[in-house]
Amino acid sequence: MDNASSKTTFIQAFRQSSPYINAHRGKTFVILLDGHALLHDRLLDIVHDIALLNSLGVRVALVYSIRPQIDATLEEKALPSDMHLGKRVTSAEVLDVIKQVSGKCRFELEALFSNGLPNSPMHGADIRTVSGNFITAKPLGIHEGRDYHFTGGVRRVDNTGICEQLAGNNIVLLSNIGYSPTGECFNLAAEEVAVQTAIAINADKLIVYTAS
Repeated sequence: MDNASSKTTFIQAFRQSSPYINAHRGKTFVILLDGHALLHDRLLDIVHDIALLNSLGVRVALVYSIRPQIDATLEEKALPSDMHLGKRVTSAEVLDVIKQVSGKCRFELEALFSNGLPNSPMHGADIRTVSGNFITAKPLGIHEGRDYHFTGGVRRVDNTGICEQLAGNNIVLLSNIGYSPTGECFNLAAEEVAVQTAIAINADKLIVYTAS
């Protein structure tokens, strides 16, 4: 394909995409990146796509899941990973591992969104990410005689705080960790965080990235 044909193809593709850009500008997306997607060799491409959405005026809340990373770290530390009724039983030791892994993944995501090298897709994008105590958690307690300890569920989503950040064109990063009114941390299912956040902020789309 010669240079003129390449330019013509690009212009046609851009024209065809214009209705979608106009339709989604100002819309709110909740995107869930599961742990396998975070490990995928195309993660940087996914980040570029999310950054492009942000640049085109889409408001993005990004939830990240870290199950395989938690499993791998627990195995390295020879800590038990007990499951009950499909949920992880989170002891104090396991919670410490989860907090470490979650923080590491958040820092790595923030670094990827900060990439602005010349000739890269994010050059000049100036993407800002924000995280915080937007998710209030509640303990699961005891089920069928098993104490889940620091495994919890979503009690409340701070929709006002999240929407304020989204209105400032910030990407809101949400992890699988929630915070109780008593000042404790709880391990949550990232899928529940994504769904409850989408409901609370009245998101237009809920998108899930997975490697499977």
